[in-house]
Amino acid sequence: MALHFSRRDFLPAGLKADQIALVENTIRIHSHSAKTAASCPHCGRISRHVHSRYRRRPADLPAHGRAVELVLLVRRFRCRAMNCSAKIFAERFPPAVTRPYARRTSRLQGRVRHLGLALGGRPAQALAARLQRPASKDTFLRSIRSTAEAASSELRVIGIDDWAWRKGQRYGTLICDLERRRVIDILPDREPATVEAWLRVSPSPRSVLISRLD
Repeated sequence: MALHFSRRDFLPAGLKADQIALVENTIRIHSHSAKTAASCPHCGRISRHVHSRYRRRPADLPAHGRAVELVLLVRRFRCRAMNCSAKIFAERFPPAVTRPYARRTSRLQGRVRHLGLALGGRPAQALAARLQRPASKDTFLRSIRSTAEAASSELRVIGIDDWAWRKGQRYGTLICDLERRRVIDILPDREPATVEAWLRVSPSPRSVLISRLD
């Protein structure tokens, strides 16, 4: 019995395909979120007011001996909450699709992580090149370290300091994990209300001790 597939069957859950094109040796899948609204990451309010759009191009799992690239249409929404500092925000895709600022889909990143754990840096790099998904040895090693950090204990001590988007004119807030010595987030301004909103949606707000950076 023949099975019939739709474009959605080849995409991570939550996406709709608009067009599939073959460009040289790369399959490009133009797609967008299936949702008609998005929640503000700062205050949580649902918005349907689209401000603008832009595109992201995360790499996906290869298919039929060719590299695959998702061309994601990302919408920017207006937040209508009166007390929210984020007047405009970009929609977030489900973690099963991709992470913010990630250059790969989550399922491809999972493959990179497994190769790094199984083979290490250079052997994984050599095998990935033969699998039509080249990556440097440092990429595989970073994926292992990020997995270890995600599996470690929850946030306990964070540092908060000013961040200059444009020195002397526009400032934001830099939030760091002081125990792991890494940046957690960058907020669009330095208002106390913005930090309080971030703490409300963080994974463990009750166990966080705020320390001002010098």
